[in-house]
Amino acid sequence: MGNQPAREVSVVVPATPQETWAAVTDIKAMRRRSPELVGMWFLGSPRKGRFTVNLNRNGWFVWPTTSRVSQWVRPEAGRAGVFGFTVWPTDVEWSYVVEPHADGTLLTQRRTAVIDSGALVRGAARIGFGGQDAHDVELVEGMQITLDAIKRELTD
Repeated sequence: MGNQPAREVSVVVPATPQETWAAVTDIKAMRRRSPELVGMWFLGSPRKGRFTVNLNRNGWFVWPTTSRVSQWVRPEAGRAGVFGFTVWPTDVEWSYVVEPHADGTLLTQRRTAVIDSGALVRGAARIGFGGQDAHDVELVEGMQITLDAIKRELTD
């Protein structure tokens, strides 16, 4: 499989970077925004280095993961904010980048595979998703759904 290119989706949100950051880092709310996430829970207060416990679902296939917060940079005047976490056992980094924009905030969700997937991950992808390539397409679609949901919440 090798290192995969980053997959990313962006939207402009008509809210401040601070409001957008608050929405993105509200991981309890992510389960209603993300089509694959059942739940994500911080072990302790949110910050770089903290662990999370996660439960995911795709159709009949349900699996747990853990992750470690790799980036926790709040947006400040003129500076982007980043919330990133690396998921085990896939070693994939997910991140949300919150950047000031003329119309509010540019919000980008990115998924970056950082190393080769192990046999367990490749096997699970074949069984649970019909293969990694098919799942990658679903993940990008899910990223768009997630960002659109955040935008709707901040627009209403």
